Parts: sequence; C-alpha cells; structure tokens
Amino acid sequence: MELSVYISGKISGEEHEACKKKFASMEAKLKKLGVDTVINPMNMGIPETWTWNDAMELCMKVLKEKANSIIMLNDWISSNGAMKEYYHARNYGYRIFMEDDTEELVKVIAHSGKWIDTSHLEIP
Repeated sequence: MELSVYISGKISGEEHEACKKKFASMEAKLKKLGVDTVINPMNMGIPETWTWNDAMELCMKVLKEKANSIIMLNDWISSNGAMKEYYHARNYGYRIFMEDDTEELVKVIAHSGKWIDTSHLEIP
C-alpha cells in the first residue's frame, strides 16, 4: 500500500510566509525519508479571502480522499483545524505520526508496499 501523508498543523493566525516554510520543511523531510505522496495544505492554492470554514472544507475533502496517514506538526494542539483533522484521522483508522517522533514513520516506510493488500478478503 502506498503511503500518502497529510501534513497537519496550525495555519490560522500565523504569519503566512513562516507557515509556508514550516509546512515546506516537513514536506521535504517526508520526501527525503521516502514517503510516496506528501499532501501539503499550504500548496492547495487556498485564497486568503476564503473563510476558515471554506478552507477547512477543502482540507477535509483532500484528507478524506487522498491520504491514508497524517503527521501532526508540534503546534497542532493549538489549532481547531488541525484538531479536526486529527480526530477524523483517529476515528477512521489513519496512521498518525507526530513531528518529533519519526522513528515509527521510518519503520512504516521500510515496509510500505511490501505487505499484501488483504482489504478485499472477507473475514470468515
């Protein structure tokens, strides 16, 4: 199974350029580690004129449709949007990684694509 990681962290109320840098740094780190697909919400082209609800609607749609795991930046706990993304990921069985603990992520990447997909099999 291909690993598709959504980056989640505080955006609202933050300085735009600092936010772009913070998310880009994590994106580069994940790609260097070998993550197949990295989803950076700062690259979604969300206009600054959008409301928070509009932006979150797009972010949640992308998270639901494109990701199978999420990495939480250290500031996620102070963000309503990131908390919403975290609880969706938790409730729907996504793999959840924390910014400061990439050891588990490295282990998953090492096995990514090497496990047999058994999702089509029925439990007797």
